[in-house]
Amino acid sequence: RRFHKMSSNGSSDPNGAITHHRNKELVNPSLKGIKYVIFPNNRWAQRWDMVMIMAIWYYAFYIPFHFGISAGYFTVYYDGFMIFNIIVNATFLVDTFLSFFRAYRDKNGRIVYSLKSIRRHYIRSGWFFINILASLPASSFVYAEARAAIDSGATEPLDNGKLRFYFILELFKLLRLVRIKKLMYTSEVMSSIWERINVEIALTMKFVFMMTLVSHWIACIWGLIAFQEAGSFGDPLLEKLNWISHWYDNNYVEGGLDPIGWNKALSRYSLCLFWSIQSITSIGYGNIVPVTYIEYGFANLLMLLCGIFWAYVIGNLVEVVQSMGSINTAYVHRMNEANQMMRDFTERELPESVTGTLYPDSYKRVRRFITNQRDRATKNWLDPSNVCTLHDAYPTLNILSPELQRVCALHLTHSLLETIPFLSSTYLSPEEQADVALQCVTLEFSIAEKFVAHSDLGRGVLIIRQGFAMVSRNTGGENYTWHKDAIDQPIDVNEVLVEDDYLKEHQLVYHFVGFTKVLFVPRSAIMGILEKNERAWKECGRWRYFMAAFILYSLKESGKAGKTIEDFQDCL
Repeated sequence: RRFHKMSSNGSSDPNGAITHHRNKELVNPSLKGIKYVIFPNNRWAQRWDMVMIMAIWYYAFYIPFHFGISAGYFTVYYDGFMIFNIIVNATFLVDTFLSFFRAYRDKNGRIVYSLKSIRRHYIRSGWFFINILASLPASSFVYAEARAAIDSGATEPLDNGKLRFYFILELFKLLRLVRIKKLMYTSEVMSSIWERINVEIALTMKFVFMMTLVSHWIACIWGLIAFQEAGSFGDPLLEKLNWISHWYDNNYVEGGLDPIGWNKALSRYSLCLFWSIQSITSIGYGNIVPVTYIEYGFANLLMLLCGIFWAYVIGNLVEVVQSMGSINTAYVHRMNEANQMMRDFTERELPESVTGTLYPDSYKRVRRFITNQRDRATKNWLDPSNVCTLHDAYPTLNILSPELQRVCALHLTHSLLETIPFLSSTYLSPEEQADVALQCVTLEFSIAEKFVAHSDLGRGVLIIRQGFAMVSRNTGGENYTWHKDAIDQPIDVNEVLVEDDYLKEHQLVYHFVGFTKVLFVPRSAIMGILEKNERAWKECGRWRYFMAAFILYSLKESGKAGKTIEDFQDCL
């Protein structure tokens, strides 16, 4: 809500930032149409993503069954099943066009919210065309064609070449599986489930689900081979040579499992699944065997692939049972500690005047911060502190010679330090820059967090590496500056030079939108190097000091005289 309030009265400054003031009516071009943009953390967008996740997994099971086991029988003869498929297909169609309005995160974790950029990215990625193909109502075509055959008196309405073409169209829906991992990764609901349950149980369930899905696919392909060889699931299935007719001749028991007939899809599926599972697990009872070249070829390929897959599953399950990786173990331990702490909260919700943030759900913020720290942190995540120096992030530095430490530190931070004028190579030597670099630290912030100064390191320059932030003045709660395209750029380089206590009530406050990582250059490191390098101070630092001091003084005077901040910035 605050974001939309700010965007409605924003103006653009020369640096591309959106400066929000009450009396301004200009809107930055990138914010045009923003009220139509669906942001990733939108509550309804998250719910819609869960609907899409369930729809994709439904098709992952339904389409192979529809293609290789039932050959459209349930779709044609059960109207309720057909109606359900129409509804699911409609969700695909709606999602295809909703994607034109869905903001996304780029490779730096920055949210792209410009409608023009969103649409260009969506079309250029090719997903628009894939989604259109996946939205074709192939089941409706199958239903209409088969019903027409029934009305015309056809004895086997499902034995139709057109139906097989429509089945192939259905396969385009499976292309959506490519994006299921991303959907589940960004889903708030899935993250909450993962955070709340035991991770060992979750991983076990994951591998059981994977085995179920693969077994299902193999079973459906095995049934499809027999269907292609016989051309029907009716009586021709017994008359032509295939693995089902061979099994029927040698193993069928009166009153037992009977896979012959269009309406015997579930019996046929049970037989196919039985063969699939025994092949994957290498049990092999021998009562279901291939008899044709195609069947032997598929069985040979399957045995090779299943050996690898089964070894992968067993290896991972053993790892889950015995011990998890150190990162996941620490994650479980930290999440359990956090849950214990939150169970001891005396109040579930606190007002904004107490927390200092509009985000009321502290439980969710704590859990999401720990999860984001595990997933996105480049530092040693097991560190007990949120402050991470270069030596902490890259332990290899500790074993290198001083010269190599300096060179590596410059490789890691040189381009970032060059964005700070008085720390650039124009004034500092490589040795001095390396000295500053080794004192820099990485900080991480959660959604809706505020920052003025670090409790141990004090104030400093923040260079955003991932995420983005807004800044405001302590006394101007509604006067925000939102820095657009600020990745690897310092938010402010002048004010850090001013003394900590000088007009402190007017100094900058940083507001972080989502999980954000920054490189923090402490003021102590900056002032220490400027004390040694007189040229950097005299030719650059002191002028920027005077500029920052004047702006702060102007802010103070503007409150007395009723002037605006722009009046003093123009004067400066």
